[in-house]
Amino acid sequence: MTISLGAAVVILAAGMSAAVVISFLVFRRKYRKLTGYIGDTLDDMISGKEPSRNTDLETLSSKLAMKVEKLGEVTRLSGEQNLRQKQEIQGMVSDISHQLKTPIANIMMYSDTVSMSPDLGEEDRRLLSVMENQVNKLDFLVRSLVKMSRLESNLITLKKENTPLFQTISGAVSSVLPKAEKKRIGLEVHCPEALRLFYDPKWTEEAIFNVLDNAVKYTPDGGKIILDVDHRQMYTRIRIRDTGTGIDPEHINDIFKRFYREEAVRKEEGVGIGLYLTREILMKQSGYIMVESRKGEGSTFSLFLSNERP
Repeated sequence: MTISLGAAVVILAAGMSAAVVISFLVFRRKYRKLTGYIGDTLDDMISGKEPSRNTDLETLSSKLAMKVEKLGEVTRLSGEQNLRQKQEIQGMVSDISHQLKTPIANIMMYSDTVSMSPDLGEEDRRLLSVMENQVNKLDFLVRSLVKMSRLESNLITLKKENTPLFQTISGAVSSVLPKAEKKRIGLEVHCPEALRLFYDPKWTEEAIFNVLDNAVKYTPDGGKIILDVDHRQMYTRIRIRDTGTGIDPEHINDIFKRFYREEAVRKEEGVGIGLYLTREILMKQSGYIMVESRKGEGSTFSLFLSNERP
């Protein structure tokens, strides 16, 4: 049987087209298998699991797969090491803090006893007052370290309760009011008394107090602080505005780090844990915190609590 040149060309083209289609289908199957494996491996890495190994891949694909497996193994081991170190540090901080509580309490008790003596001279009382201030600062630091350690170690479970927000805000405001009055700082609060949310009242009061305490601390005499509440669709915002010293733009992201304090405010009392604790408390309740500030013009902190009901 004789085949014309044109027919031969058509048959050859058809054969080549079929080969191209088959090659494409084979490539797509291998590609899907490889990408699927890489995706599963990355999911394992993200969740902290040991990546599963796959020996059913082609030579070229298996080389890439081995690299991904190696990356997963390194990432997992690094994560485990970091977790162990973090737990060791937290345990050490917790142990030291608890060991310090008793001697600090004893020093404060003896100091109070000595201060009641009628035989103390003026210089003795001045030195005793300085010592009491330093012991109070040390006590505050220890209590802050204990809170931080317990939060980070998940030893504290925040319990959400259906609680009036005004009640929690009132508790935080009451704690800073004496300092504010001493500096003649005007303090305004605008919050609907009927507004109720599901949140942990004790720790949320701590979070609000930390921001208010900073606002009072860094606002000059005669300044003003305004706290208002805005109930939105998904979150309720607690906004705290002050007329304080403000924050340098380059340090906005640093203020939530542990023990961070700007050079300009180091003369003020504090250890740089308050805002870090506030962020952790809000995050554990599916909330978050934002800040806007200009140097010399004050700051605005917005604390967001989720409106989600259990």
